[in-house]
Formats: sequence, C-alpha cells, structure tokens
Amino acid sequence: MSDYSTLRASASILVGSVLSVCDMKRWRIAQESPAVKRIVLVVSASIWIIPATFCAAEAPLGWPEVIGRLTQERTQAETCVGMIKSSRNQGAVATAKATYETAKPRVDGAIAGLVTALVEGGKPEAFPTVRDDLETAGKSLKEICDAALAIPKSSSHQKDGWQEAVAQAAVESVGKPITDWLTEKWARLMEPDQLERETKKSELEAAKWPKFSDIPAQ
Repeated sequence: MSDYSTLRASASILVGSVLSVCDMKRWRIAQESPAVKRIVLVVSASIWIIPATFCAAEAPLGWPEVIGRLTQERTQAETCVGMIKSSRNQGAVATAKATYETAKPRVDGAIAGLVTALVEGGKPEAFPTVRDDLETAGKSLKEICDAALAIPKSSSHQKDGWQEAVAQAAVESVGKPITDWLTEKWARLMEPDQLERETKKSELEAAKWPKFSDIPAQ
C-alpha cells in the first residue's frame, strides 16, 4: 500500500472514530463531498475541525469544547484571509485587512478575559466585555469568510473544496454557544488544579489570531 493510501485509510479510520458519537448517517453522506475528502487528507493537521463541524449540536460545552471552538475560529480566520489574499484583488485584501485588524484585538481581549476567569473565577463586571468581544469577533469573521466565498474561483486558483468547507463553517457562528455557556458558568470558571489551569491557559493563548501580515495566501 502506498504512503498516500496509508494516510487516506488511517485518516478515514481516525475521523470515523472521532465521529462515533455523532450522527453517522450525516457523515457517510458528507464523505461523498470533495470538500470533506480533502479535509480527511489533512486530518492529521486539523482533526479538531471535524467534531467541531459535525458534532456542535450534540456536544455539551466545557472548557475543552470552548477552547476547540475558539481554535476553530482562528483556523477559519486564517483560511478565509488566505483565500482573499490569493485572489490578488487589492480592494478585497484591503477590506479584509481592515475588518481583521478591528476584530483581532477583540479576540485578544476575550481570550485575556477567559484566562483571568480561568485563574481567578469570573467577575460579574468583566463578563459583558468578554461577551461583546466574542460577538463582535464572530460577526467580523463571518464578514471576512463571506467575502472569501464570494471570490470567483478563476480569481483564486488555489481555492478548493477543503478551504470552502472551512469558510462555510464560519457562516454558523461558534460564538453564541460559548456566550450562552459563559452566562451560566461565569462565576464558577476557576480551575483549581494547577496543571489543568496551565494547560488550558496555554491552549487559550494559542487560539489568538495571528497578525494579518503573517497569514500567507492559500
């Protein structure tokens, strides 16, 4: 068996295992999509996106799911900006840059607020700012990804199925489930275990969006 075939088979098994708690009928249908097939091929680098996309409605939220959704937003932002950059449409790039650079500080602020809540517990006066930052960032992300999807394929020869699938996922905001969870749990978010706290803190920090200039065309 070739390395390619081995990778494809291993990825399919891994994805199937991850989705065992989800609706497998939906997954079997989705497997026929070229977009999902491409995601399977890059699953070793982005396996988290599969449960985030297919299981969002089923999974109860906790810190791991919240961190996963924030990481999903980061990847969507990078993918959509990369798609726009590949179009070489300077107007579209400039618009995306302005939107992105307005949203990035809101993402940084929300994550900083979550880290504080993780370490100290959520303070009532801090919650509205975190909620507003998450909601604003989610709207900006949707705006950027809508613009990426609107680019004609002839203008973006690098755009293909897996990128479109990632961009399409941004249409359904991941922010509202997070804010709903925070509304319920905000005062009880402190993680008492030091190792767990440091691990979650590192994962939250890693979900921050990169600089616009650091995102390559895709």
